Amino acid sequence: MTSVDTRQPLLLGIDLEDVRDQLPNGHKFQDRLKDNVSVLLDSLAVNKVKGTFFTVGTLAQRHPHLIREIASQGHEIAAHGHNHTQLTKMTPAEFAADLEKNIGTLADAQSSKVVGFRAPTFSLTPKTQWAYEILAEHGVTYSSSVLPARNPLFGWPDFGSHARVVSKNSGVLEIPMTLHAKPLPQVPLAGGVYLRVVPFALTLWSLTRQSHHTPITTYIHPYDVDTAQERFMHPDLNENKMMNWLMYVNRDKALYRLGQLMERCSVGRYCDWAADWRTPSQSG
Repeated sequence: MTSVDTRQPLLLGIDLEDVRDQLPNGHKFQDRLKDNVSVLLDSLAVNKVKGTFFTVGTLAQRHPHLIREIASQGHEIAAHGHNHTQLTKMTPAEFAADLEKNIGTLADAQSSKVVGFRAPTFSLTPKTQWAYEILAEHGVTYSSSVLPARNPLFGWPDFGSHARVVSKNSGVLEIPMTLHAKPLPQVPLAGGVYLRVVPFALTLWSLTRQSHHTPITTYIHPYDVDTAQERFMHPDLNENKMMNWLMYVNRDKALYRLGQLMERCSVGRYCDWAADWRTPSQSG
């Protein structure tokens, strides 16, 4: 008899982007991307898990062989914007063109259909929810683009913690980021800088207090595990030196912490969970 995995479900997301692309003269810095992705792929292989790589289009244009390698290992390739431009900086028409180019580039690099999307910097908010119908028009069936709390950058405080279809016309399922359990600050439980900066004992405490009916959602960037990257001001931080300092804190701990989460949880790809959610046994 096959045993049932009763561990907390966790959706593993890697935001595949090259931060140098967002900087003036950014390519004067080292190209660390392939090395960092290799480290992440090795960790996923050791833990025998598959994840979702939300991928920027320009990166896929530059490294199509890398995208094929990721897909060949069974990981999902999803969209993350062609130029990693926040939704707030585009009109609906501009977003449609950006998304079409993003999906087309990913399709050229690998054979699987692109059905998932993550907005750069979680910029899907009440003001930009017009994006759902555009996503549907381009074959996207799920999004993981909402941070359901107040945040210095983007947030949707009233969204709630459960996945749901926001726009009935689109049918696109939104899978929001998982937040720490109260009374801890309402920041992502397993996301990038928060995974590195928040004391890990608190992360594990919050993990045990999550509902098994909703998966833990995650995001990590290749640079989060990079201890050799030069220091520079990261984009989209409004030149905030404290926030930029946090971009480098505990990078040497990120991979270990991610591994601990993978050991404790039942890890899967976003596309698979979204498809299961739509089955009668899941969605009612």
